[in-house]
Amino acid sequence: MKITADRKLMLILSTALILFAVSGAMMGRVVAVEGTYSYLKLFNEALYLIVHNYVQPVQLDVIMDGAYRGMLESLDPANEYLSPVKYDKAYRGESAGTADVGLNLSKRRGYIVVVSVAPGSPAAEAGLETGDVLVVIDGRSTRQMGVWEASQALRGKPASKTTLNVSPIDSVGRKTLTLVRKVIPSSSPSGTFDGPDTGVARVEGDAKRLDQTIAALKKKGASRLLLDLRGCASDALAEAIGAASLFIGNGTIVTVTDRFESDLSYKADGRRNAWDRPVAVLVDEGTAGACEVLAAALRDDLGVPILGQRTWGEGAVRKLLPLPHGDGVLLATGKYQSPAGKEWHGQGIQPDLTIDGKLTDPDDPQQRKAIEYLKGLSLPANRKAA
Repeated sequence: MKITADRKLMLILSTALILFAVSGAMMGRVVAVEGTYSYLKLFNEALYLIVHNYVQPVQLDVIMDGAYRGMLESLDPANEYLSPVKYDKAYRGESAGTADVGLNLSKRRGYIVVVSVAPGSPAAEAGLETGDVLVVIDGRSTRQMGVWEASQALRGKPASKTTLNVSPIDSVGRKTLTLVRKVIPSSSPSGTFDGPDTGVARVEGDAKRLDQTIAALKKKGASRLLLDLRGCASDALAEAIGAASLFIGNGTIVTVTDRFESDLSYKADGRRNAWDRPVAVLVDEGTAGACEVLAAALRDDLGVPILGQRTWGEGAVRKLLPLPHGDGVLLATGKYQSPAGKEWHGQGIQPDLTIDGKLTDPDDPQQRKAIEYLKGLSLPANRKAA
């Protein structure tokens, strides 16, 4: 019997899959769980049918890339398969360029979505906001991208351009935007004084500068503090722990849980207490990651009220894990838990008092309402012992 090139290719693939399962069993890997072989066999049969019956000729690498992506994203939309070239860049921390458009991204319902927008960035100037869907980046559908890849696609040389096809969250239809990349300076906390006794600190994840901002507000006479975490989507856990430690003298800030019962709790880091008076936290849908850690810790440890809107819900810990042939995956291996044992991944943190609005609204009525609430809190500080 003559074996065609396609048949030979499928036989090789089938053999490779069997060897993969067997070698996994011999090495004690997770892939060697009971029933794995039957799934691999079914996958191989489906692949054979697709290659020989799909309406157009198909490329195996395209099919396999989709299979990897589907397997990972079915567990968590932000899980991501990285080819050897991409994995090497991610492992080395290499960037596609020094310039950016100022977007923090996630993935939902199959497409890349905007979590937050850096103030003064090209994206902010173009009117992009939390929840907008990036359907296409420079001619490529984001259905075929993970968060890491999309973030790299938005980076490049200063003054270079990127074209986005966007489905805005607050309108029907799509629009095409061309943004000019620029070097965006790192954000740092900033403070404003709202007399006679209220300070507002915009938090961007830098604990040391937040400490300095709070000290400056106290010198101006602030005896009430609003921590404004809107649009704060930092992934710097150490900075969130440091910021929480400015308020929490002792106690747990956050616990990272995994499937192996090897939970890891992070305590207050022992730095000098910066504030012991009334405080409230203002959040919105762009509050994510380590900034959610900070908000949850202050509420659970000190009874600090959270105001605003439900947060984004990025509470997963991801690891970059290698595969045998130089490729790899970004995989959620743990979840954040608040000191009270609450998780928020995929659902966000519900505020104690809902205040609607946007950071970009004229005169910022959302913040004004939060300040009015804070001014109604009694002195001294309304908090539990840590």
